[in-house]
Amino acid sequence: MQSISELRRSARESLRGKWGLAIGVFILSYLIIAAGSSILGFIPILGWLASFLLIGPLTIGVSWFYLSLSRKERPDVGYMFSGYNDFGRTLLAYVLVSVFTMLWSLLLIVPGIIKMYSYSQTYYILRDNPDISALDAITESRHMMNGYKGKLFGLSLTFLLWYLIPVVIFIIGIAVMGTGAAFSDMFYYGENGSISIISVGSIIGGSFILLLGFLASIAISIFIYPYSQTAYAIFHDDLYSELEQDLAENDFYDEDFTEESAEVQEDLGSEPSEKKDARNKRRR
Repeated sequence: MQSISELRRSARESLRGKWGLAIGVFILSYLIIAAGSSILGFIPILGWLASFLLIGPLTIGVSWFYLSLSRKERPDVGYMFSGYNDFGRTLLAYVLVSVFTMLWSLLLIVPGIIKMYSYSQTYYILRDNPDISALDAITESRHMMNGYKGKLFGLSLTFLLWYLIPVVIFIIGIAVMGTGAAFSDMFYYGENGSISIISVGSIIGGSFILLLGFLASIAISIFIYPYSQTAYAIFHDDLYSELEQDLAENDFYDEDFTEESAEVQEDLGSEPSEKKDARNKRRR
């Protein structure tokens, strides 16, 4: 299986020449979800339920878009709405994953995070297996992620660390504004006009730095979301290939072990169990 750095490099290769499309899908999906949630939020209960109808299939459709992009299938913008073509399964899968993750999070945050990674392959499994149910896809995802949750967490962490940049900027902005607040009393009671300039300058400068932090977080999100989603899709295909290879090797060793057992039995002068079964059937 590819290392984390190799997965990231593969994602960049898949996005080469398609960054505009990948970013456009992210921005469009974000605007649809934000607008829909804002409108439906004014309707008690029914609005909350209706938001699942909007967000669930769209979220899964977006993940399918990046999966298709990672496979170099040349999806268009409309592919992000493909989840609505399989509305029942995608909606149920989204609801079940959300509910299961929330229930585990009620115990402690860590179990919720672990289960989030356990269920992370569900949407991809739905896309590649049209006949599988939502619950079976969740179960299959749990089986696939046994022993691999740590690696996916490590991959996620490499993207989350980018957000330390706006965090540091926010801290600096707050510190600068705090300096202005510290001079506030002197601003009102001091006789020297330079003190007033320091106080006002700190507040204005701190506000400007906070604005830069906000803009930096937006810019990072626009860059990181398509990048990370493509990397997660490549992780899925890589994981699936490795599990298939392990299964094939296990089948090979099982067959080899059976043949060796038969040869040993023949060398010892006893018949292999398969020959005994065949002879017993003929007798009956």
